[in-house]
Amino acid sequence: MQKIPLVTITCARDLHLLELQAQSIQQHLTSTHDVYIIVNESDTTAWFKYFDQNIKHYYAQHNLIVICRDEFDVQWALWTNGKVNNWSSGWVTQQILKLIVADKIPQHAYLVLDSQNFLIKEFDTVLEDKIPYRPGIFSMPRTTWDSYAKLFGISNLEPSDDVMSICTPIYLNTSLVNSLIENFSGQREFAKWFNSIPGKSEFILYYLWAQTKGLFDTCHCKTDDWAGPYLRDSTTFDHDFEKFFDFVGIHEPHKWTSINHRSWGDMTDKQYNDLLIKLSDYDLTPDFTEYRTHYLERYR
Repeated sequence: MQKIPLVTITCARDLHLLELQAQSIQQHLTSTHDVYIIVNESDTTAWFKYFDQNIKHYYAQHNLIVICRDEFDVQWALWTNGKVNNWSSGWVTQQILKLIVADKIPQHAYLVLDSQNFLIKEFDTVLEDKIPYRPGIFSMPRTTWDSYAKLFGISNLEPSDDVMSICTPIYLNTSLVNSLIENFSGQREFAKWFNSIPGKSEFILYYLWAQTKGLFDTCHCKTDDWAGPYLRDSTTFDHDFEKFFDFVGIHEPHKWTSINHRSWGDMTDKQYNDLLIKLSDYDLTPDFTEYRTHYLERYR
């Protein structure tokens, strides 16, 4: 039995999300865990100022490790604002960080989180050798799957709704991730390659690499869905919000849920206030007032 660390990739834009996640970890993560926070910013000054004043105290009962992006062996600055390789995209860099962080993890696995994930029920990561995966609907472009399959020489594996879900939270096997990175001759070369390809999905890449090595079923076991629902921005936001509001916390195995950053801004005042009341049932008191003000000023 081993206690698996939590790893969150975050940035300045998502500090309010991280604050809710940290609050939920304080409330619902049982016993002491290693918690890694990876700061996906080139200039971390503003991030640390807000984190130290408003968030850090929530991790008092856990072993907190904060790592900045520049501590990895990747030449991030070389690709900033390029016309072909637009390295300024946090969407790209956070995918790379979710994988190369494995080099700093001593345990046999780690649980990857996005800032938008937060706990609503008691949870721990004490696991045996195999780590759980949740099956999920394959929602990525087929060309992404095919390009990775071709790269690894896989010709007989089709995407289906029974493959590993690529939505966080998601457990990764540390040795498998490290072997994937070394297949590209280390972090620097892996980052260059990942940034250069047209289709990107760090978790599909991991899944197909594990299948290539014949180790996915050795390292993972299928479990009930223990995360959900997810609220995202969409053209049917009001309908989606109602479904989320009615369903969150109802399904017993669901320990984690998720609300993305745009959804917090897209809510009406009534939806926002109703949600605050709902989350108080789970001992959570988020405050997105400032975030919503800036969001509305920018997008409405």
